[in-house]
Amino acid sequence: MSLRASRFLLLILLGAVPLPAFSQPALPDALRPAIGRRQGIAFRVLSWNVSGAAFTEQAAEYRKILRLLDPDVLLLDEVEGGRSPDEIAAVVRGLRGATDTTWHIVIGAGGGYQRGAVLSRHSVTPVPAFARLHYSAGEMAELRSLMDDATWTRTKPNLDSGIAVGAGIVDLEGRQILAIAIDLQSGAGTPDWQEARRLIEVRTIQQAMQQVLRTTRVDAVLVAGDFNVVSTGMPLARITNPYPEPHVAVVPALAIHLDGSESWTWDGRGTPYPTQALDFSLYSPGSLEPLNALAFSSEDLSPEALAAADLRPGTSRLVSDHLPIVVDYRWRR
Repeated sequence: MSLRASRFLLLILLGAVPLPAFSQPALPDALRPAIGRRQGIAFRVLSWNVSGAAFTEQAAEYRKILRLLDPDVLLLDEVEGGRSPDEIAAVVRGLRGATDTTWHIVIGAGGGYQRGAVLSRHSVTPVPAFARLHYSAGEMAELRSLMDDATWTRTKPNLDSGIAVGAGIVDLEGRQILAIAIDLQSGAGTPDWQEARRLIEVRTIQQAMQQVLRTTRVDAVLVAGDFNVVSTGMPLARITNPYPEPHVAVVPALAIHLDGSESWTWDGRGTPYPTQALDFSLYSPGSLEPLNALAFSSEDLSPEALAAADLRPGTSRLVSDHLPIVVDYRWRR
């Protein structure tokens, strides 16, 4: 592991990335995230846990938020299994008007009822190394040893379906971006088979990433999704590095709400689980620089902004328990 990669991992382990905490001192106005695009950006990425069937059943409400945030690339997790690429792409067509019809999409094969998907206004090609990521026989045996019979019977069909991840190579004006959408196992318990499964998933995803970066020309890497860091921050920490040069590592963009202080992405109000940051959007810092990173909630909008976007304060909670993360990037020299 290089010194540079080690530093990125150390930052996360020392708490530079807020995991369970979701409030911090407010940023100065000039540094607060914004809905509008920053000057000089190359592209905008939106990542979101879209809560399965809700993405198509609540398509009209999703479209209002997506129209306001206007992404170039979407990394979606918990896309409903069995939906065709055309059904998913239909939700985003026409966001900029009647002629905005071209969206390219790759949906991962693993994950059963919840999949990872990469959508882009630019061409996207599938990544063979991510065609379907399985749990090995040894990993299945490890997880079985941590479950009682009822839990194993309930969980095994989902394990058999593979890991919930989707990946594609986005061709952005001649530059190749490896874009990956993931959804790690949720929950915690004793014994904590959920955390064991998350770490297995991260290891397998990382091995696929390393294979691609060793064999394919890639100018930048994006990894985003629901990391479900409810036990420890290790699933997030471990995926950060090491990777082959020149990328070395991926690091989280520090997404903040419009108020400049909150950073939670999971809304736990009305549930037994705390509101916290569970979703993260990571990038390769050697090639990309984030100029704006926003965790968007309709509750943060003024009455005037809500009316202009045809939204209500509760629209975000209506469509998903998770908030979308929007990041504006520019290329480093």
